[in-house]
Amino acid sequence: MGKLNTGKVIKWVFLILILLSIIVFLAKSDLSALKKELSTVGYRFIYILLSTFVAYLLGTLAWWICLGPAKKQVNLTDLFAIRQIGETVGLFNPTSIIGGDLLKAKILTSYNIPLKDGLNSVAISRITAILSQLSLFLIAMLWLMLSPIKDEVLRYTGTAIYIVCTFLLLMVAFTFYWLVSAKSAPVAILPKATFIGKVKTHFQSMLWSVKDFYQQQNKVFWYSYLLFALHWIIGSLEFYFILKFLGIAAQPIHGLILDMSVIVLKSIGAFIPGQLGVEEIANKLLLNMIGITGGSIWLSASILRRARQLVWIGLGFIFYLCIKRKPIHVIV
Repeated sequence: MGKLNTGKVIKWVFLILILLSIIVFLAKSDLSALKKELSTVGYRFIYILLSTFVAYLLGTLAWWICLGPAKKQVNLTDLFAIRQIGETVGLFNPTSIIGGDLLKAKILTSYNIPLKDGLNSVAISRITAILSQLSLFLIAMLWLMLSPIKDEVLRYTGTAIYIVCTFLLLMVAFTFYWLVSAKSAPVAILPKATFIGKVKTHFQSMLWSVKDFYQQQNKVFWYSYLLFALHWIIGSLEFYFILKFLGIAAQPIHGLILDMSVIVLKSIGAFIPGQLGVEEIANKLLLNMIGITGGSIWLSASILRRARQLVWIGLGFIFYLCIKRKPIHVIV
């Protein structure tokens, strides 16, 4: 027998896991309940899809400017499709956003963008996305602590909300401190032959690229940060629209609080394909926390959000079939 190609075996295993995860996701999605909720909302479901489309478009722009000179190689329409493909794979890949982001960079090689440049752009945009998201989360929590429902929030969270916010604030502050601190070129170290050694070397290289980008192209970094902030704000309107359609007297700030908080909680279960169950629990807890306690509201909101996910998952597969690319495999 020939020598076993471990890399191909790993890729096929992850491909099978992704497909199985999607099958489980579809099986666990109550299609009859989806149909019922969609019939209740009716044509207004378009507003939910439109808000997420605008949010995804802003996210694509935020990534596009991080490509630097290479952005001339790919148009926004194709980059939007590539982003949705990566996000879809990231949703079901056991490695979460890592696998999805690596796939984005791999597809970019079909546009004559070197893999290293693609990986750097993905890493930079991911950092600006996370920093803007955490900033908005902290602002939302500050508003919550100054609002009339503060006591209700503390009844559910206790001091945990202060601990989490303090930790995230310190993490954001440390990240910015590291970005602005004087750069000393790292000692060139050849990557070790082991898989872990190679991953570590590539990770360190990307971190230094992010820091270099911040210091050399500071304005572009902040443009990406602001575009991602708009991405999160517009995306949070999904929650606001859903609550309004369900007859709840909600405000846009409620949508932002719910969306940012759900994302933070979902990150804990990022390894779970599609975050099955995690998102539903997060929706229920957070709606109760801000005083929205109707018996089936959290379930209706969860079902409508799953319906939106199914639409974009389907579009992600269509994009994958249509996008220009070299023969590629699932990246792990």
